[in-house]
Amino acid sequence: MGLKKFIFGEEKKEEASAAEQADASSSDSSEGKFNEPCALCGAAATEKKWAGQYWHKKCIRKSKKIAKGMI
Repeated sequence: MGLKKFIFGEEKKEEASAAEQADASSSDSSEGKFNEPCALCGAAATEKKWAGQYWHKKCIRKSKKIAKGMI
């Protein structure tokens, strides 16, 4: 379960788009450092481990921007 689904709840539209993203990101799987799912989007092949979870670099940037907006 990704962080996005945890915060916003599960949506049927997201599940359909997640399957499409999984097909699109399958080519990105060779680029990742770790073979773990991302905490935010749930896709595999993550680059960083931060706060005990595995993340893509772009997902870390997104989550930090969102957190800044909450303060």
